[in-house]
Amino acid sequence: MEGLYQSLLFEGLDQHTIDCLLGYNGRVRKYSPGELVALQGDVYKALLIVDKGLLRTEMTNAEGSRVTLEEIIAPCAVAPAFIFATNNCLPVSIFAVLPSSVVSIPKNKLTTIMHNDSKVLENFLRIISDRSRFLSERLRLLSFGTIKSKLRSYFIELTRDNDGGSFTIPHTHQELADIFGVTRPALSRAIRQLEDSGIIRRKGGRRYELLQ
Repeated sequence: MEGLYQSLLFEGLDQHTIDCLLGYNGRVRKYSPGELVALQGDVYKALLIVDKGLLRTEMTNAEGSRVTLEEIIAPCAVAPAFIFATNNCLPVSIFAVLPSSVVSIPKNKLTTIMHNDSKVLENFLRIISDRSRFLSERLRLLSFGTIKSKLRSYFIELTRDNDGGSFTIPHTHQELADIFGVTRPALSRAIRQLEDSGIIRRKGGRRYELLQ
């Protein structure tokens, strides 16, 4: 469980302290790419932490339309805000993208750990706060403007930590279309329009430069 020891939940704690707090090795399950980890609507009884690999969360409506909300890399926690919610049913389905292993910490055990170590409680609250900011930004991208304006805002976010305005799209066109809740042809058309308008320039593969 090397990934678990690097989790933000246990940031600032050494491995021995983490083992003492857990009191056991933890339940670890392995998943193959595409395998279902948890289903939308399942009661969330144990906090999941990605020990290794990559997971994807998807939300589906009654008509079967789906939106990809995020990808969760090791060693991040999965849906931490829902473990203590009054209605603690998962709002998303969770799938493995890569070969993955996931550690589960039962809710009552997590409560005991946070009671015994205030640092873990502080870390947990920070994780929830950071996740809320992330989801607020994702909601903004999904809710306002045309697909072109949403893409431009997304590309600006990707260039934030890069010099010169260059960025690499970390998803395939289909994955990006799922994130924005549009079809793949609509997404490809919007990207071409941004290129034709001189807003972005393709440098090869998934790498682009933001010009405006």
